Amino acid sequence: MQLQENIDQFEDVEADIYTISSDSPEAHQDLKNQEGFTFTMLSDPSLNVIEKADMAGDQMSVRGYSVFDKDGKLITSEENDFWGDNIDNTEEKIREALE
Repeated sequence: MQLQENIDQFEDVEADIYTISSDSPEAHQDLKNQEGFTFTMLSDPSLNVIEKADMAGDQMSVRGYSVFDKDGKLITSEENDFWGDNIDNTEEKIREALE
């Protein structure tokens, strides 16, 4: 919810914003409809992309954020259960990673 509430902070960031988890596409669609999320939610039940993002826990994704360059190379990743509560700090770190 914190991402949706603060999505405007990322409007001028030259990047695509996605959320990803091991949940099913149907679960993502239900959540998107229920909460009114406007960003893309990706499903990765095999954890392939989640592992590449350095966001894999014990057979599930962890909370945090990752930044990839345009070629798909991981620039930075941070596991952080409170990234959304600290959205200003998260935004700053993402912008720094993209410089």
